[in-house]
Amino acid sequence: MTFARRYKAFTLIELVIVILLVSIVAISLGGLVTQSMRGYIDAKDRNRFSQSGKWVTERVSREVREALPQSVRTGINAGVHCVEFMNIVNASTSLDLPANGLVTSFNAVGFDLTFVPGLLLAIMPINPGSVYAGAGTLGNIGAITSAGVPPGSQVTITLSAPTTFARRSPRDRFYILDSPVSFCLNDNNGELRRYSNYAVNAAQPFSAPAGATDELMGENFSASGSVFNYQPGTLSRAGLLQINFRLQSRSRNLAANEEAFEVFHEVHVRNVP
Repeated sequence: MTFARRYKAFTLIELVIVILLVSIVAISLGGLVTQSMRGYIDAKDRNRFSQSGKWVTERVSREVREALPQSVRTGINAGVHCVEFMNIVNASTSLDLPANGLVTSFNAVGFDLTFVPGLLLAIMPINPGSVYAGAGTLGNIGAITSAGVPPGSQVTITLSAPTTFARRSPRDRFYILDSPVSFCLNDNNGELRRYSNYAVNAAQPFSAPAGATDELMGENFSASGSVFNYQPGTLSRAGLLQINFRLQSRSRNLAANEEAFEVFHEVHVRNVP
């Protein structure tokens, strides 16, 4: 006796419908995943740009606040925006600095500083021109020796060569410097760099000076007008450095548009020589 077997299966139409439904769901989920990933990457980049902007402005602000009074200068050259200043490593009060003429050595109130070759002495800076010209404001230190009773209460500063200083501080104040420092934003490649440990130049540098320490501080920066604008101090207020730049990804657009972060910051700079 023969029994007929029944086989159950999907029809072609049912298979096509299932494939279409699965494709629609996959496309929908794929778009959702893509949007979620893009949102995550955008949020990560926004946070990175925000932190980079805060870090750079804070770094520049801290260093400029400790700059030699009247040594801040700014400029623009071929899309490179720079601010330059002289870095102070110590300061004190002179005890017997001659009122005029050549200075070979003098005594000062003691301070804690390990002498290294290359230190500079600055007396009564009145503007960037007088500072970076060198003569009349800066001198090269040859040695710093401890003296006085008790030991260390007084130091003797000896210059490398007899130097004439054009002015004297009313408070007998002087500063000890190591080298100029520059922060430069290159609008052509988006890099912001810090240069240090280079020689004093009458002309402001806009690229890495010979022998300078070159540090990359950040990327994806661009100019928003004049990046560094310095207003010298007056008798009624301190100097004012304005920092103004934009942060924007150079490799892709955030949220598929030209989204950018504008940063504006002001630094009050002491100007008492």
